[in-house]
Amino acid sequence: MFGLVEVEERIWRQAGVSCERIFAAAIGVRHRGKSAPLKRVLSDFGAEHSFMQAAGRVKEHYGFAITASAVRTSTLETARRAEAILEKKYAQSFRSLPAKGAATIVAQADGTMICTVAPGSRRGPRPRSWNEMRLVAAQAQGSSQAIYGATFGPVEEAGRAWAHCARDVGRGLNSHLHVVADGAPWISLQAQEVFGADHRFLCDFFHVSEYLAAAAKTCAATRSEPWRKTQQKRLKRSASPLVIEELAHYLEPPGTPEPEAPVRNAHRYLTNRASSLDYRSALEQGLPIGSGLIESGHRHVLQARLKKAGTSWLPDSAHSLAQLRVLRANNLWPSLWNN
Repeated sequence: MFGLVEVEERIWRQAGVSCERIFAAAIGVRHRGKSAPLKRVLSDFGAEHSFMQAAGRVKEHYGFAITASAVRTSTLETARRAEAILEKKYAQSFRSLPAKGAATIVAQADGTMICTVAPGSRRGPRPRSWNEMRLVAAQAQGSSQAIYGATFGPVEEAGRAWAHCARDVGRGLNSHLHVVADGAPWISLQAQEVFGADHRFLCDFFHVSEYLAAAAKTCAATRSEPWRKTQQKRLKRSASPLVIEELAHYLEPPGTPEPEAPVRNAHRYLTNRASSLDYRSALEQGLPIGSGLIESGHRHVLQARLKKAGTSWLPDSAHSLAQLRVLRANNLWPSLWNN
């Protein structure tokens, strides 16, 4: 409104105190301090873009320059508040459910690898590693709103977050959980732990299809595509025993190295998960047979910010920022600023 405003300030120095800024103290500001609206802006941009790009966005939209370091500090401070909110939530019991809730809830889980770097001096190279961040999600059938959770922690933490996601989308004592995942042991074990008899596990159809596509080159080298499609059709009508029997005819000789035995890999995968291949029932009920919900979540909740090209994170920072993005995806962003 007034353009650039400059204020001359007298700074007093006295023994034991570097300086005393009477004017700044009177109006309640401090050097390098940030108002709540400014912190919200910085966290908003910092949660979506690299800290350097976020500083550029601030300059573009608000007309003043701020350092990437300042954006980083504000964003991670907000992220730690988001982490505290979710930790408090997950500490509550997820087994207290209303008598009536959503009839069917789709629940999915998966992991994604995040590049992390060891703490230490930023001068010179530091060892990098890839750690799995587990993402969980739930969505009431017919709803467009999904609720997410993410953690670098043990599988039990992922399970608790998953159970709270289901509770938040309307899980009740009458609810059936339709769990679709790639068959990783931790996912099926946590589904059993937090959903119990209320859930039915289904192997991700597209993950199974990848095994079939690899096996097709051995089972039907000259007609691999028609062969794969035939096995997929069998699976969709819940005739998985026929698929397993078909694979058994082409098993590689014993002793064949794993990378050279795609038929054996597919046969073992389907045999070990024979009870999780009832695609016909899912299709008849209008339920998904693929893990599109969690794959979409990987892209827009985690990977869009945490897997930018050349990016590596301190593990604690990555975990905190993941919680900020989870809170945002769950439409809880205002809860960070309305208290």
